[in-house]
Order: sequence, then C-alpha cells, then structure tokens
Amino acid sequence: MARALSIVLGIILGMGGYAHAAVAQEPSPDLSQDRTLGIGLQAPCIFSFRYWLTEGFALELNGFVISIGDFTSGCVASKMLARLADTGVFDFYVIFEGNLHIGEYWGEPSVGDIALKAGMELSVLPSLAINLEFGEAVFFGPAGVSASPAISLGLHYYFTRAPQPKPAE
Repeated sequence: MARALSIVLGIILGMGGYAHAAVAQEPSPDLSQDRTLGIGLQAPCIFSFRYWLTEGFALELNGFVISIGDFTSGCVASKMLARLADTGVFDFYVIFEGNLHIGEYWGEPSVGDIALKAGMELSVLPSLAINLEFGEAVFFGPAGVSASPAISLGLHYYFTRAPQPKPAE
C-alpha cells in the first residue's frame, strides 16, 4: 500500500513538474515583446526607423525631402519614447520629439519644432504595429514662436530579438 501511494505521489509530482515546464515554454501573449528595429511610415515625416533599446525605451528617426524645380520641402525628426504600459496588444508611451523643417514644410516659414506627445501602439502581429500619437508642438521660426496640436499616425514592421529563456522559479 505504501509503495503504491509512493508511485502515485511520484506520478503526480512528475506531472506537476512537466506542466510547470510546459507553461514556462509557452510563447508570451505580449505581441510587442522582444522587438528591436522597426522600419515603416510615420506621418508627417514619412520614412521611419524606430529602435527599442530596451523593453521600455526607444529612439526614432524620421525624414523625407522632396525637391522639384524651385520647390523643396521635407523634415527630419528625432524622438525618444518611454513605454508607460504594456498590454497584450496595446502599448502606451510618452514621446519627446524634435523636428527640423526643410524648405516650405507646412507651407509656412518655420525652422523647427519640439513636441511632447502621448502615443499608443496596436500590435497586429509580433512584427507589425500601427501607432497613433497626439500632443502639443511649439514651432520656432522667423515669424516667432507658436503652438499647435501635433498628431501622428504610423505603421512599423519590427525585427525581433530571439526570445530570452525565462529563469526557473
């Protein structure tokens, strides 16, 4: 009887250990986990390169230039992103952004702007996300300083890091 009880107890403990190991190997339900470089489109500067240095901090560089005859327009923007919340498909972050305006960008003579925004990113797949950013921008130029709402919409394809093994508990 004691031997049978030992065998049953051993099987139950073995199954529990197997179940724990299986749970540790399941992929994370967080679609934005392990992202690195994101290449895509980000309005209003069109081309975008976003790199997540850590799970909570990213740098981004955006830009474009178009020149036809005497008309030149474009922008170069750099951003710092800090993730505030990370759910399975939505991430929420704050952004500090600086833009340099080239030529007749925005149709008015401004040199650049700085902006503080909030953003949210919807992960469609682990490697594909759509983002919306909104906040306030302060424009600097020959006409003086002015403020305006700032809105941005983007789409990024992300490369991902190899998943890191989780420590055993």
